Amino acid sequence: MPVRLMLSAALLTGLASAALAAPMSPEDKAVLQQQCMGDFTIHCAGLPPEDGPEVQACFQKNMAKLSPGCQNAIQTFKQQGKKG
Repeated sequence: MPVRLMLSAALLTGLASAALAAPMSPEDKAVLQQQCMGDFTIHCAGLPPEDGPEVQACFQKNMAKLSPGCQNAIQTFKQQGKKG
């Protein structure tokens, strides 16, 4: 696995938990990572490979440009967080 892809995977795992502000199960992380990996590399690739305010802002800024799968995964996760 290329280093950039590994860093992106690690970043998305952290991003998912922090940016969406709710605990995530390993399954939720896997779905979000799978659905949003390409979106991260397209829209946020210039950012450092760590979860931080810049990365969170990038996902929020580009929400309308994210793939339907990524948008769906984020919305589903947010809805699950409100129920719990």
